[in-house]
Order: sequence, then structure tokens, then C-alpha cells
Amino acid sequence: MTTDSKILAYFKSLRIVHLILAVSFVTAGLCVNFVQSVLFVTLKPINARLYRKINYYVTYFLNCFIVYMVEWWSGSEAIIYGDPVMVKKCMGKEHALLLINHNLEIDWLFGWTIFERLGGLGNIRSYCKKVLQYVPIFGWSWKCQEFVFLDRNWEKDRKNLGRQLRALTQYPDPVWLSLFPEGTRFTSDKHAASMKIAAEKGLPLLKHHLLPRTKGFTASIPHLRGKFDAIYDVVMAVEKTCNNPASVVSMMEGKPLKIISLYRRIPMSQVPDDETEAAAWLQKLYQEKDKVLDNYEKYGKFVPEEDRDKEEYKTYQSFETFQLPRRYYTLCIATIWGCIVMMGLSRYFWHVLMSGSVAQILLLVSVCGGAYAGLNYVINLTKISTSSSYGTSKAS
Repeated sequence: MTTDSKILAYFKSLRIVHLILAVSFVTAGLCVNFVQSVLFVTLKPINARLYRKINYYVTYFLNCFIVYMVEWWSGSEAIIYGDPVMVKKCMGKEHALLLINHNLEIDWLFGWTIFERLGGLGNIRSYCKKVLQYVPIFGWSWKCQEFVFLDRNWEKDRKNLGRQLRALTQYPDPVWLSLFPEGTRFTSDKHAASMKIAAEKGLPLLKHHLLPRTKGFTASIPHLRGKFDAIYDVVMAVEKTCNNPASVVSMMEGKPLKIISLYRRIPMSQVPDDETEAAAWLQKLYQEKDKVLDNYEKYGKFVPEEDRDKEEYKTYQSFETFQLPRRYYTLCIATIWGCIVMMGLSRYFWHVLMSGSVAQILLLVSVCGGAYAGLNYVINLTKISTSSSYGTSKAS
């Protein structure tokens, strides 16, 4: 590492720098919350299509700060393993349901990054715990973005799920709807409990996944069919040459990550209409996910070269490893907004110092403390933000 690189790395590790980033994000988030709330109350009841068109750009403004941290601040790499022809022809050009493994804290961030490079960041959606809609900034924004909120109570969710999903099918521009069927992040204890249930049900044991929860998936498909063209089977893993912990903290400190994501397109028509058969289809898909992820853990490749011609890997034969180019929108927006915030903060700091007012100094300390708490809130939110389909594995 050169001297310049060491200085830059040290700069990015400073808490005062993180505080400035937090203030930029919090102020941007509150502005977005205000604008979205006004549009939600005034425009959406009159013209939902126009509301969703405008809300795309408002949402993009907020989401770009997160992607900026991934792409530009930390210099992380979002690598794709997939069919380049399919990526160019389909991804970012159709409504799609993403079924993603959930073994990383930052898996959703890299999903956002890929969709940004495809030009759709303002229309990324997910299933979330209902309580999160009351959380400032992200939660309030997700409510206005029409995320799919779940109570984790099947009787309530069954009544509300169709209405929420139908809203997404009416979006004029492509939507990516992320679903984590495992329902919670992978840990050794959760895996042991999940595999105990799998054994009781006579299902194959998985090495790197929890047993997928099928109720939410099977209940969603009838509402998406005919509007969402495809399912994207997504398997994420930390690239073998990455030496930094795969966490939000690493990226905040400017430490680059390398995440490789397998993207396989499956036409929605391949999912059976029958609920029981659809549940079995999802279980089989997770067995396939587990196989390719196990390959990656062992050999550093989802599909070893010597096995590419095998029947079980025929859907992967045209796959290649590549990256989509970064776009400069997130860099420009984050930089310009950061400069505006810095100028405002500088003027305010100077005013407070010159005033000598104890009350204003205490207010300044409070603001800084609140911003720092906001930074920790964003980091902690990444650990609870993603939820999945309803029910426990036993109930699925």
C-alpha cells in the first residue's frame, strides 16, 4: 500500500468523517421523508401512476447514498456470475421476484448496487417486518415506496399480502422485489434447528442454508403471475480474495469488499400453480442453491469447469463472471449533497463558536450526538431490515 493510500485509508477510518457522512445521510433522509409524505397524501390518491413515477426519483435520491458507500466510498466490487446475454436482455427491463440466500449482513446492499448499475435503483422493493414502517428515514420511506410489510401473523398477512403485491404489479417501470425465504440470517444455531426440522420432514439436509419458509412464497405467486415475468435465483458469497469482514462497518471505514452473486433467470411460468407443488419447487430450488454455494466454498467457483457439461448444471452452461460498469449518478449526488451539508455545518459551527452561548454549544453537541446515533441506527438497521415470507420453518 502506497503512502497516499495509507493516508486515505486513515482518513476514511476517522469517526469525525463518519459523523459527517451520517449528517449528510440523515438530512437527506429527512428531506426525502417530507417530500414522500406530501406526495403520498396529496398525489397518490389522485394519480397513483404519476406518484410512482415521481417517487422513483425521490427514492433514488435516498438510496444512492447507500450505494455510494458501496461503490465509491469503500470501492467494493459487485461481481456477477450469470449469462451476459440474459443480463443485457432482461435484467432491469422486467418486473422480477428475487429469491436470495441470507448468509451475509450486506447481501441486500449488493443487490441494490447491481440494480443501480441496471438503472432501476428507485424501484427496489422487499418484504419487511411491519414494525419497521414506523422507523424514521428508511422505515417511513419504505412505507411510501410500498414495500410489502408483514405482521408475521398468517391470518393478518393473508388478507393484506394480495393488496400490497397488486400495487407493485401496477408500477409503470421495472420492479425488483426481494424475498429472503429463509426468513432470518444464517447462523450455526439457527442452521442446526432448521436441519432438525428438515430431518423430521424427510427433506434433504442443507449445508449453507436454512430450510426455506414456503407460505409467503406460495401465497405471493398467484398475485405476481402474469405481471412479474421472472424469478431471479440469487446466490451471494464473499469472493475468495476478499480479506475484510463482510459488514457495513467495513465499508464505512473504506475497506473494500468483493461479493460475487450468481443470477439465474427462471420464467415465472415454471412455478407450479398448485400451492403444494409450488412449495416443493421452492424446496428443490434451495437444494440447487446449496449445491452451487457448496461448490464455491470448496472450489472457489459456483460451477467447477470440469462439471459444466453435467446435466445438473445445464442451466449454468452460458454463465460467465463479469462486472457491470459503475454509473456516476450516485457519486455526483452524494458529493454535491455532502458539500451543501458541509457548508451549512461550517457556517453553523462558526456561528456557535463566535456566539459563546452555552445553550447553542449544548445544542451543537446534541445535534452531533444525534447524528452519530443515527449512524449507529443505520448500521444496526441492516441487521434487522430484511424479513421474509410468513411463518416458521415448521409451519411452512
